[in-house]
Amino acid sequence: MAKKTIEKFFSDLSGEEIDSTSPTVSFVFDGTGYEVDLTLAEREMFEKAVAPYIAVGRRAGRPGRKASSGASTSGGPDAKQVRAWAQEQGLDVPARGRVPASIIEAYEAAH
Repeated sequence: MAKKTIEKFFSDLSGEEIDSTSPTVSFVFDGTGYEVDLTLAEREMFEKAVAPYIAVGRRAGRPGRKASSGASTSGGPDAKQVRAWAQEQGLDVPARGRVPASIIEAYEAAH
């Protein structure tokens, strides 16, 4: 006797059958992770709904992971201001990434 197992997905929102291979949408809101199975049309609606918030939001890293204890949030000078100052002074400062400590020290000494 042969046995055939068919796995079907149904939208958690509408109950419609989903004909997508990856219907699950994962997201985090207020520190809590959620998963919901959506049709392609519902997924597009979800993406359009959160797009304005994603456009102005900051990436917070991977959900469920704590920030590295080595990361400093000491309230030092704003990196954009330090870069602008360094460029005005003719100092070589990377446009992205970490601002070298020597440049931050020079900025703090000047201010």
